[in-house]
Amino acid sequence: MRRSPSITWDQLRVGLVIGVAVLVLGVAIYKLGQAANLFAKRYQLIAYLPDANGIREGGSVMVAGQLAGTVKKIEFLPVDADTTRNLRLTLAVDAGVREQIRRDSRGKLRTMGLLGDKVFDITPGTPRTQPLKDGDTFEIADVRMEFLLRDEAVDAPPSRLWIVVLVVVGIVLAAYVIYRLRG
Repeated sequence: MRRSPSITWDQLRVGLVIGVAVLVLGVAIYKLGQAANLFAKRYQLIAYLPDANGIREGGSVMVAGQLAGTVKKIEFLPVDADTTRNLRLTLAVDAGVREQIRRDSRGKLRTMGLLGDKVFDITPGTPRTQPLKDGDTFEIADVRMEFLLRDEAVDAPPSRLWIVVLVVVGIVLAAYVIYRLRG
């Protein structure tokens, strides 16, 4: 039996729903990626710490209290007499804040919000020193933990886990709509 070459209204509706779902999913991924700085150009900086105090790979890096990157890698260094350099942090920092991070910038571990999220905060440098380049090392300030109990916990961008959850929910909703339309 031969099928007709024309598209039926039901087929067109299903195709439009799939197209709209893919478009909405693409826009959601793009917007969430912008909010979490996933598409920004980054460069690497190195910091040495006596201990990590709970910060993890993928943790936030802030410059002057604003999200500016992530902790890319945490490595143990060989044991030696220098107890101030037990760990090496490799930070992936947005290239847009390169002018803010200079030779006299200092980094420190902080606790943000009421839930105790650990962040690595970098203070902006002064114009009298040069900006740090890719792979440069910068100094660590006092390593004592500080609490940020201001509104930053509310303003923090969504974590990558939430982005994945939202994308999966969008796909499930699109599949449900398609299933309902087909009958």
